[in-house]
Amino acid sequence: METSIVARYDLHCHALPEWDDGPDSLEDSLALLERAQGAGTQTLVATPHVGRRWKNRESHSSTDIPGAVERLNEAAQSRGLTIRVLPGAELLMGAIDIGGADEVKESWTYGNARKWALIESPGMTWPTFANHIVYELARRGVRSVLAHPERYADVQKDVNVLSTALGQGALVQVTAGVVSGQMNDKNMMRCVSNLFKAGLVHLVASDAHRADHTMPGEVVAQVMERVGEARARQIFEDNPRAVVEGTPVPPQQPVVSSAASVGFFGKLFGKGG
Repeated sequence: METSIVARYDLHCHALPEWDDGPDSLEDSLALLERAQGAGTQTLVATPHVGRRWKNRESHSSTDIPGAVERLNEAAQSRGLTIRVLPGAELLMGAIDIGGADEVKESWTYGNARKWALIESPGMTWPTFANHIVYELARRGVRSVLAHPERYADVQKDVNVLSTALGQGALVQVTAGVVSGQMNDKNMMRCVSNLFKAGLVHLVASDAHRADHTMPGEVVAQVMERVGEARARQIFEDNPRAVVEGTPVPPQQPVVSSAASVGFFGKLFGKGG
């Protein structure tokens, strides 16, 4: 499917070397960045886990992230890559003091700008207290990006579980590897299909930990098939740019699914998604 859409942004990627469950070495990180750049990514946000500990990995503070990103950018430039890496974090709800802190740490947010933050559930559900955390962040001027909700069992049963968080200004981000079928889990794939159908997807990111993970630019055509070109352009261009720049997202275009082709999800689950 021909389109002028370019997926210039990846807002969820574990690109920092020897950090959490990401790449094991600087070379592995650079291979990941090279793959991302080849798929059209120009701006990638490194979002290491904050609130989780990983066996045999040094325990890092969120305040260490900007320095690590700067070193990775220097190494990428030395390698001749033009991709730009920005600091971010993937916050584990319940493990850090979002609800009780007077201020949200800059290092918890996209680009240290205190405008947007990427959050994930501590389990395989979207718990009730998650809506309170989204509210508390919004009360402090920080809007939430919901990482991979297609993994959560209750969202898989009913995507409207996210309605309270969305009403508080949160955005839904799904994983490119689920869209492509690389993550071959039927429950997650069906959930992503339902999220697209309901018009609840605002962002697609790689959540890459290695160079072989699917990048956003590799699923543009599949997303267009699900939501139409206007909405796909917002998903890959307008919405992630707003997050990076710390500005409000534009009013979202309606979903217009392709009638000409059943497509990947349709073949798997039937035309109804």
